[in-house]
Amino acid sequence: MFLTKETEELYYRFGESAMKPVNLDRKTKELIAVCCSVLAECIPCIEHHYKQAMDAGATTDEIAEALAIPLSVISGSKIANYGAVVGNLQTKNRK
Repeated sequence: MFLTKETEELYYRFGESAMKPVNLDRKTKELIAVCCSVLAECIPCIEHHYKQAMDAGATTDEIAEALAIPLSVISGSKIANYGAVVGNLQTKNRK
């Protein structure tokens, strides 16, 4: 990794702490991690957390259902951010 040894160790400790089951079980946390990986557009993260979710007992159907959430959020954010811009352009071009 490109970080200093101390920072790299902190990074891994933080990740381990975040994924430790406390109020949410491991499967739930891995489903969340797969979804966050999609939002972060991190292919190695998606691959890692997909496998971890399966190892934690998630089914492919559960993962597919969970992945619909970030895809919906991404779609909604694009509509919210660009819908008005495109609408204004369409209005201007009708004149």
